[in-house]
Parts: sequence; structure tokens; C-alpha cells
Amino acid sequence: MPSPLPDVATSSPLSSPDSFATANATPPNLHDVTVTDISTPEDDGTQVNYRKAKQLPPVIKQHCQIYLEENLHVLGMKMLERLQSCSGSEKWNTYGQNGDNSNGSGSVYCPPPNQLAFLGTLTIHPDLTTRPREENWTDVSSAAMVYLRSVLQTVGPINARFQEAFQFGQSTRRSPNGDSSDAMYDAGGAPQLHGRYGKNSVWRRGQDFFNVVGWAFNCSVLYPNRWEYWRQWLEFMCDVLEADILERARIDEEEHDRAGGEEGECSYAMLSNSILAGYLNQCERKRTNGAKSLMAVIFADGQTSSARQFQEIWDKEHKGISRDRIVRKRKRKVNIEKGDFGGLLDDDSVYSSQNSEPPPTPQKRRSGSESPALQTSYVESIALRQRLFYLLSYLCNFLPKPPISLPDLYEFYEREIRHLPLSIFTAFVDSTTSSLRTDSQISILQNILSLYMPNTSVKPSKVDPERYDVNGTSPAILERCFLPYAAYALAAEENAKVSVLLEEIVKLVWTVGTEPFSDKLLDQVNKGIKAREAQVKKKVGGTRARRSEPTREDPDLLEAKTLLQESSKRLLQLAELIMDEADEGQTDEADEMDHDMAEVSYMTARSS
Repeated sequence: MPSPLPDVATSSPLSSPDSFATANATPPNLHDVTVTDISTPEDDGTQVNYRKAKQLPPVIKQHCQIYLEENLHVLGMKMLERLQSCSGSEKWNTYGQNGDNSNGSGSVYCPPPNQLAFLGTLTIHPDLTTRPREENWTDVSSAAMVYLRSVLQTVGPINARFQEAFQFGQSTRRSPNGDSSDAMYDAGGAPQLHGRYGKNSVWRRGQDFFNVVGWAFNCSVLYPNRWEYWRQWLEFMCDVLEADILERARIDEEEHDRAGGEEGECSYAMLSNSILAGYLNQCERKRTNGAKSLMAVIFADGQTSSARQFQEIWDKEHKGISRDRIVRKRKRKVNIEKGDFGGLLDDDSVYSSQNSEPPPTPQKRRSGSESPALQTSYVESIALRQRLFYLLSYLCNFLPKPPISLPDLYEFYEREIRHLPLSIFTAFVDSTTSSLRTDSQISILQNILSLYMPNTSVKPSKVDPERYDVNGTSPAILERCFLPYAAYALAAEENAKVSVLLEEIVKLVWTVGTEPFSDKLLDQVNKGIKAREAQVKKKVGGTRARRSEPTREDPDLLEAKTLLQESSKRLLQLAELIMDEADEGQTDEADEMDHDMAEVSYMTARSS
């Protein structure tokens, strides 16, 4: 198994630099790692054993394709689900059609990539989500997602050929039979399914993966009703990308070990061809500014520049069903004998199938929302934004020639977080909800803190150069280099951010408990709190002195001052709790020593 991902500059402050080199176990989820996984990795047998996938019989494959193309989605998915269930039974696993074991033990029927791609579109297309064309079509979207997740869990991303299924872009060329009609092919060369959702698939209209992700994150601010569905799609895609890179890295290292190679020399050939690596290469061909482009995706917030860069995938996809359409549908009746299916088989697509058509212009941002922080849906998106960043950093760490250097990726990420509005900034650095590893969080928090420190602050390299050189931290570094200082700026917002950063990083280092804080912790915390309060008063006092008349306090300033006060209280309480725990530990140790001395005295007395 590949070792857990080191931080940008390398290792964690909570373990030695060598611990990453010796790590040989990877947890099942990249974002679900604790410090135990970093410093004391163990082979806990969490490797996923995927079953083999086998092709559908030609007749059944054709039937499924017809069902999907003719909008009989429920029938098509029921057939696929039954095939999966039957092939999972002992009878189907043991014997093939001729009574032999030619199909292989434990193999499961899996649809071809073009049908999987079609199902992927059904999970997110507005016709089956935001504005369903029929009453039960939202159930179709949910069923498609359930089936795709079942395929991922059963046979895995490689055996299911998700890499071929989930490729963005398409090409048009002559049909193989030589007729005059043009056929649509996906990026892998396989013919796309016909029909409304084959021509207008998310893979074709989305252009590339990161363009779709940017639009999805815009929806978390602009259109919460649409974000509800994009969130589920993104969660599934992150699961696919994660499972794919973990499985490929595992195979690479197993091959490397069988070849007798030395540790650290693995070429990661399979990982280089992962789904995410393909998405990155496609992005690099279209965008030349690398890490900066990826940060624009991760931090897409529906603002003017972001909305212009990441536009909607389908025309007016956020709009629901109009009242007139609802009334018309109520009046329509189904009469199979007369061929009236109530609009089920209508194909009045409003989407152009021309390859050269640019994406439609998105709707303007709603005027009632001044900040994405006001949207609950934006808060929901933060975990996915962090998870995508972590997947990118994992891949860039292991690839011999990554498309983006890991230090650049972290540097741009930290820079973007620093400039976020205060409420969003607080949510991004919250360690209790973060999708990042503990060592990654500490590295990011410390690097952002360094950007706010005044020139007069003590440099970490002078306190603990060995630890700081590997981008780590320690209680000594926190106490001497960060806790006693205010931000270099007078603004309340900057000082509030410093306080929040200190609160989170102290909490993380204390939770790990690798090294104790000194008895100066409380004094240093109090010193820093007073320094930040004094800094803010200078700013406020200077502003008032320049005004001839008193004015109403700015809401943003009031928010920053309130957050600074609340964070200072929490930081002080945290420091007191740490010191109380240290005192209790010393008391327990002293009591234990007294008990041992008493026992020795008792044994000595008995022997005499």
C-alpha cells in the first residue's frame, strides 16, 4: 500500500521526518487519517478486495442500451441490478452457461463504459433532478446513483472501467458501416448512446472535469436547489477518484516489491494513468497557469469572475418546473393503445448537439446574498473543496513527474484561504470539520500564521530549525513565535484571523500530545490576547480621530471585533485546560512515585 501523503514541504510536526518514509499502510479513506496512521502505521487489513467484472451477454447488453436510449430507464436499471445480484450468487459464480467455470469465480456482470457514462448523466441531468420531465424521474436519478455506487463498491474503479466511462469531451467521425451519418464517440473511442441524454451528457457538455466542478461549487452559492444534486454527484466522483488512485498505487507498489526494487524508487506507472491524472492533463492542455487554475476551481464562489469562468452545463439548469407545465402535465393522459405516452418519449431537446456551441451564459447572482457565508450550501461544500485539494496533493506527491509541484499547490491554497472573508475563513480552518489530515492542517495553519506575523516576531527557524525545516511545528515554536504576537496589520479582521488560527493549531498540537507545552503557555497566550486587542484599538482610535462626527460602526468591523473577543476567550480557556491537565499529570506522577517509595520501604522493612 502507498504511504500516507506527506505535507507539502514534507513531514508532520507530530512525528519524525522519517516516519513517512517507513509508513507502509494507507487508511481506507484519504481524508480519514489520524496521527496514529502517520507515526505508527500498521497493516490493519483494510485493503479492499474487488471482484472481477465480466461483460454483459450481447443480447442483454443490447436490451439495456435500448431501454436507456428510449427513456425506459427504470427497466434498464432493473435489468442491470438483477444481473448484478444473480452474478453474485454462488450458482452464477461457480458455473458458466455451459456448466464450466469459464466466467471465473467471484466475477460480476458489469455494463460497458458507454452505459455507465449514460447512467452518470442520469444522476445529475436537470430533466431528472431540478425539473423532472415525469413525476417519477427523480427516482431514476437516485436509482442510477445507487447502482453506480454499487458497481464501485463491488468491482472497483479499474475493473468497472470507470476511466473510459467518465472521460470528458467527444469526437465526431463517420460510422463504421460507411454510411453518410456521423456517429458520436467518447474520448476513449467508444460510440456514445443515442437519445437525449447521450447527446447532452455531462461528459460532453462539461468540457472537462474541473470546469464542471467549478460550476458545481458556484451552485453552492448561487443556486442551493441545484447544489443539492451536484453535491451528490461530486461526492460520488471523489469516491471514484480516491478508490482509483489508492488501487493503482497499491498495484504499483506490489509490482515494485515483486521486482525486488528498493523503497522509494517505485515508478507509479499505473498511478500516472489514473482518472484524476487524466483530468489534470486535460486541464493543463487548456489552462497554462496550473495551480492557480485549480485554486480557482476549489474556491469558486459564484462571484462575477467565477461565474464567468465556470458557466452552467445545461441551459437554465437551475430552474424548476414552471406552473404552466405542471398544469399541462396534469391534463395529459396516457393511452398506450393510441400511442399517447403522456410525454414520456418526447425528445424536444432545447440543447444544441453542435460541438462548437459554447456553454450557455449562467444566471446572474441573486441580489439578496451579499456573501457566500450566508448560504448553508456553501458551508456544505467546504468539505468537498478540501477533499478535492487533498486528492490532488496525494497524486502530485507520488507521481515522479507531477503536472503541478506539491509546494506550489500548497502555497496557492494557503494564499486563497488567507484572503477569504472572515466567516468563510473560520469555516475553512475549523479542525473539527476538516477533510484534511492532521499534519496537513497544521502545516497550512502555521504557514498562514507566518504571513500575518510582524517583522519583530521570533522566527521558528531560530527556535527549532530541524522541525521547521520539515514544515513542522512544536509547542516551543507556538509559544515563542506565534502566541505572544498580534497581526502585523491594525485591522480587526487580520487579528481575528490570527486568533482563530492560533486556537486551531494549539488544539491540534495538544490533542496529539507528542510534546508537552511549557508552564509559560498561559502567560504567552495572555500576552498575545492583549497585543491583538491593543492593535485593534489603535486602528479604531486612529479612524475616529480623523472623523469630525461619530458614525455608525461598520458591520464587518463589528463582526471582526466580536469574533476576536470570542476566539480570545476560547484560546484562553484552552490554555487553562492544557495547564490543568499538565498539573494533574504531575500530581498523578508524584502520587505514583510516593506509592512506589512506600512499597519499597514496606518491602525493606519486611526483609529486615
